[in-house]
Amino acid sequence: MLFIKEPYDKDNAKNFIWKNYNDNNEILFSSNFESGNLRYAIKHNPNEYDLILRPETGCLRNYQWFYFMIKINNKSNNLDVFNKNPIIKLNIINLVKNKIILNDKTRILCYYNGQWSRDTSEVYYYPNEIPYLIENNSSINTNNDNNGNIANNNKTLNFHTLTFSFDLSKITTNQKYVYFSYCYPYTYTQLTEFLNSLKNYKDYLRMNIIGETLDGVKIHMLIITNFNDSLETIGNKKAIILTGRVHPGESNSSYVIQGLIEFLLSNKHKAEYLRKHFIFKIIPMLNPDGVIRGNFRMNSAGKDLNRMWTEKNLESSPSIFFCHKMIQKTLECRNIFFFCDFHGHSNKHNFFLYSCKSKNDFIKIGNNNIIPNPNKKKLTFYELIFQEIYSKENIFFDKNSCINKILPSKIKTARAVVKNKYRIDFSYCLETSLGSIKTADGEIIPFTIEQYKKIGIDFGISLNKLSTPKIYYLSYNIIRNNENKIKYGNNNKKIKSKDLFLPKINLNNGLLNCNYNYYNYSKLNYSKGVHSVNNNEQNNIKNGNIMNKKSFFKNKIKDKSKIVFGFLSSKEKSNHQFKINK
Repeated sequence: MLFIKEPYDKDNAKNFIWKNYNDNNEILFSSNFESGNLRYAIKHNPNEYDLILRPETGCLRNYQWFYFMIKINNKSNNLDVFNKNPIIKLNIINLVKNKIILNDKTRILCYYNGQWSRDTSEVYYYPNEIPYLIENNSSINTNNDNNGNIANNNKTLNFHTLTFSFDLSKITTNQKYVYFSYCYPYTYTQLTEFLNSLKNYKDYLRMNIIGETLDGVKIHMLIITNFNDSLETIGNKKAIILTGRVHPGESNSSYVIQGLIEFLLSNKHKAEYLRKHFIFKIIPMLNPDGVIRGNFRMNSAGKDLNRMWTEKNLESSPSIFFCHKMIQKTLECRNIFFFCDFHGHSNKHNFFLYSCKSKNDFIKIGNNNIIPNPNKKKLTFYELIFQEIYSKENIFFDKNSCINKILPSKIKTARAVVKNKYRIDFSYCLETSLGSIKTADGEIIPFTIEQYKKIGIDFGISLNKLSTPKIYYLSYNIIRNNENKIKYGNNNKKIKSKDLFLPKINLNNGLLNCNYNYYNYSKLNYSKGVHSVNNNEQNNIKNGNIMNKKSFFKNKIKDKSKIVFGFLSSKEKSNHQFKINK
């Protein structure tokens, strides 16, 4: 399959090109492939370059995802320099986040000699002296909150530098090239190739197109169940809805979902049980436009789709619009048992879940005692049950990183809106580290693709156990006892059974038939808008500027003789087409 790789400004796509300005340079750079992101390469000397990433589509804030290639130029007359010193140092100098998972223990991913590895060295991440200039009336978020997300704090901050080195002598192939990436790339082409490989599972799988994106890319949905069952049996099955890759730069989430899909289609007994009792509707890539363009969070309209779930806007967020329609159609004919949105996390280790526990279940009295809220008739712990089961299935599940409430900044996310609007009580967000595992003794182990897939497999096994009453009750009692200790502290008063809420179990088919008390989120403020691009930012984007005229970058690249790779006007000359190889 062949795609057209457009520059970040769709309206002016024909006016810009990528090119190497010095064909005799020792190193050639390229990001002219699907999901690629690199804007400039500035040469210090043959062994060191400063790199500048391009901004996301319609947005000037998320400089984070990178994916590019370097190649030794055999036509260069100065290749002897690498015989003396084969180490090349690369400095990405315009990253925004205050903290990321990449360091000298996790290291940077590189692809050479036909495989991915982490053979980079001297990896450091630190703030530099380059100002991140913001207009006074800008709504760009610049400061990070506790979860590494950029918070709205209208300050002038500095960019960060990610520096790393690579030994070119390790490349043994004749082509002499190496790719570097923020995380293992998972492109839209990879997704379509994976889906094409599943066409033989006709008894278990149907594939639908629920709509198209703003760039005209198809949004795929998989329906997995036992289609050999009678129509009556299929009609009585509950639905499980799973979505992924709403943020393009969280590519690890695609490997997690792929591992889950492969498990659900397998001949394992637990997978057969799930297919027998549930219908799975899986949208593996909600934001293919952003994936193709090489964005980190945004779609082609410059919108963070995980802050658009309260808005059914076909013009700016068609993926979310079609997802809402799918959920509504599903509820017309069956109940939805479980929902989860798959993500990647940029500054935490391991993997964990976010759920939607009500913050009003308990109230604090005095300094030490927390008692049940008298205004709440029942206490609910079911949000924690899946976490308990999942943690027993995979030792790298980190319960300490789980968040079981909806923060004010998250009320427009998928899990919050699905919980509130559609009353789906098992509503989660699965966060998996973009970098590494941290063991109990503190050892840092970089994630592999197979480990990401194993998280998806264990997710499926945990779903199986969640729908088994015996394990459900066992996990419930563990959580109840833990909550009793945590919430009451030194207070000897115990939670009475009449104050606990336990869903009714229909044992006829061995599945949970839960009738839950629903939380009231009507008081939450949905009126506050998320980041939108103002007129000044739009003009900067259309003009190809990433900063204002006084910015560091404008001054740094005035001497164009130092630019060996970049993104400039097509008037300079180019016949290059933005094509993505299969």
